[in-house]
Amino acid sequence: MSATDELLAARTRLLVQVDEAARLIAPLWPLSTVIAVNPLWDLRQMPFAEAVTYASRVLGICGYPSRTLFAEEYASQRITNDDLREALGDCPVAHGGKGIDDVVVLTATERHDLAHGTEFAATTDREVAKWSAAFLADMVPIHAAGGFYAAWRAIIPSDPTIRRILGKSGRSRLAELPIQPEDAILLGLDRLGVPEEDRVAELARQLARMPGWAGHAKWRSRWAAPYQPGPALHLVDYLAVRLSYEAALSVVATDEEGAMGSSAFYQHHRELDEAHRSCEVRRLEPPRVDVEAIPSDVREELFALSGAEAAQVWLRAYEGHYRDRLLDSLNTEVDGLSTQAPSAQAVFCIDVRSEGLRRHLEAVGPYETFGFAGFFALPIRHQPWGTTEAVDLCPVLLRPGSKTMEKPYSADVTASRHLRGRQVEAGARMMFDTAKKAAVSPFILAEATGFLAGPISATKTFFPGSYAKLRSALRASLAPSVATVIETDPTDGGMSDEEQALFAETALTTMGLTRDFASLVLLCGHGSTTENNPYASALDCGACGGNRGGASARAAAWILNRMRTRELLAQRGISIPGETVFVAGEHDTATDTVAIYDLHLVPRSHRDGIAVLVADLERAGTALAKERARLLPGVKKGRNAVTQVAARSTDWAQVQPEWGLARNAAFIVAPRSVTAGVDLEGRCFLHSYDASVDPDGVALETILTAPMVVAHWINAQYYFSTVDPELLSAGDKTVHNIVAGVGVVAGIGGDLKVGLPLQSLFESGRTYHEPLRLLTVVQAPRVRLDAVINRNPVLRELFDGQWVHLAARDDEHDTWKIRRSDGSWVQWRPAATYTEEVSTHG
Repeated sequence: MSATDELLAARTRLLVQVDEAARLIAPLWPLSTVIAVNPLWDLRQMPFAEAVTYASRVLGICGYPSRTLFAEEYASQRITNDDLREALGDCPVAHGGKGIDDVVVLTATERHDLAHGTEFAATTDREVAKWSAAFLADMVPIHAAGGFYAAWRAIIPSDPTIRRILGKSGRSRLAELPIQPEDAILLGLDRLGVPEEDRVAELARQLARMPGWAGHAKWRSRWAAPYQPGPALHLVDYLAVRLSYEAALSVVATDEEGAMGSSAFYQHHRELDEAHRSCEVRRLEPPRVDVEAIPSDVREELFALSGAEAAQVWLRAYEGHYRDRLLDSLNTEVDGLSTQAPSAQAVFCIDVRSEGLRRHLEAVGPYETFGFAGFFALPIRHQPWGTTEAVDLCPVLLRPGSKTMEKPYSADVTASRHLRGRQVEAGARMMFDTAKKAAVSPFILAEATGFLAGPISATKTFFPGSYAKLRSALRASLAPSVATVIETDPTDGGMSDEEQALFAETALTTMGLTRDFASLVLLCGHGSTTENNPYASALDCGACGGNRGGASARAAAWILNRMRTRELLAQRGISIPGETVFVAGEHDTATDTVAIYDLHLVPRSHRDGIAVLVADLERAGTALAKERARLLPGVKKGRNAVTQVAARSTDWAQVQPEWGLARNAAFIVAPRSVTAGVDLEGRCFLHSYDASVDPDGVALETILTAPMVVAHWINAQYYFSTVDPELLSAGDKTVHNIVAGVGVVAGIGGDLKVGLPLQSLFESGRTYHEPLRLLTVVQAPRVRLDAVINRNPVLRELFDGQWVHLAARDDEHDTWKIRRSDGSWVQWRPAATYTEEVSTHG
């Protein structure tokens, strides 16, 4: 084999190794579209317990709730002795996977630092974070060859810091760097003496040093759309820069410590590995509870387990208690559904925050509600009017298939004024932002506008509501509101008539709305209005790619109201009456208000019905706001709770405008009759499903492989951010600084923060979110459900690996069954019943 062939083979082998190493890192979406993700998603082929153990060895994470939380929940009877006994008897405790103890948990440089007292790894972190931030902020000229590594390689010789930390020998090595980033990684690994068999582990730990920057690079390399604007930081470039620094620092070590070959630099220091692992074991010590309160049989079994094994049992007991409460409530007959013909039907997003609004709306009038993913089965790339940039409105697991555009309903003078006003506002904002970032102009800007900034800041701080109203009034005068419509044009990347009919059939069948249409059907997306919140998009619709859901609802309503769509639907067996009108709305989850869109498209015959619906939505929203106010920190009793809740959305000093999806715990796939009238406490994703109209299971398969996976991502991010807030949460909002619009850092620099802010998870230092793995509850024939699971590897991985729990029953006359990790089903029984059976047969 020629030298060229050997190099190509080495590069190919390296790319495979980088892919394998990156499995341990979660992709990190930019702040404009924050997406909740399971941080161990690429380890889902392992059972949950094995994946957590593996990640703890390499990343240093803790994958189980703290012993303090377990102790508190046991003391409050949130975890009972019955729960523990059932968890112990439920199934065998999972032990670590094969080969896990052989994983190298320290990089070559970390080993050297521990052995010799150096800080080479920290130096690399600091420099790589500095240059990553500069590159993404367009502060580094992009080299003609393109990419982060090329830009860094071109500018690094003139960096004064490099002279101080590397000296002449190290600088000379940087001057000799290869042109290709793959070659730089190979050279770095060779200089560090990393043997071939340890390279995946070395690369994984290199990425784990700063999971935020590595996560952004993984997002850009694996998940970002090809048309994503801005500088691209890719995984290979990122690793090339990291290893180039560490290889150069190894030269410094060689000079200072005498002739030390690369293999000596990479000496394993097994005793350091063991010390590092023992720290993880200590984090998983059993909860400190009143030992005498635990029955002797349970105590003996628990105390015979290792820390990780006991943590699994405590977690299962914690989850089992919630599962029992939920399934018991779904077994109870509740007078929740009106027997009257519905005055309107309303389709809400499956988001847990919609559950309360649906419940209260059904309580105030004869309404029938449905739950459906908030993008309404429309994976579109949408361009709002007056902008040049489009947004992807669909789950990140999908790619937009069509384009929609917002246009003025009529091209009149108001439309022209609105467009000019938007352009003036955008231009002023761009000039202001540019002036803030330049070298000298920020000082001039401060002098010129300081006399205005003070009063404005004071008004925003002490009178946030008044400030928000004033700002809205100014915007309305500059750009008066104008009636628009969202359309899709097949000649411009939009959907054809057949494609629109297919979307309509899929959406209506999947949600179970194929007959008995009301005269008015509301399609309600959702979003959240907050101020000064880098994580604002995390509160918007996950099914819409971290965007607000109003545009998706408007596009869906427009398609479903078209006569041609209805003609084609009738040919497919779905007849929508001529008097049925679909309208679009958006639920603001921060204020619990619902805006109705495109009233200019509603026939006069339906205006009165709209007025009644709007009034009832306001009543339902008020009831929900009062309910949420009891849980929000800082809401004062005796004052108007609704006003206080709404005021949080305009307060730029408010770090907890709403709880978001905290305490989410279950995903229910069933007709509304199963959950109607039950207070699910805003903890359940509710997806409507009627098994009788889905004999082949296509709709069920769509629900489980798309919306349920998104719900699992959300649930897993809340879980891991809560159980390890040090490594897997974004930390305290009050010390965040935005970096290049892609993420936040704590303080003045360092790694991008991953996960959710502490204010989304904790209240006054106490855990608010209950870290439970998602429980999926399905009402459908289990034969059909098993068939769907068996033909979808991702579902087998999630259910069999215990990443997601599954309960199901064939119909309302059946009893609930629990799916075990081996694919078998067992009869559900509350923990107390299990204990009674054990006692009887004991």
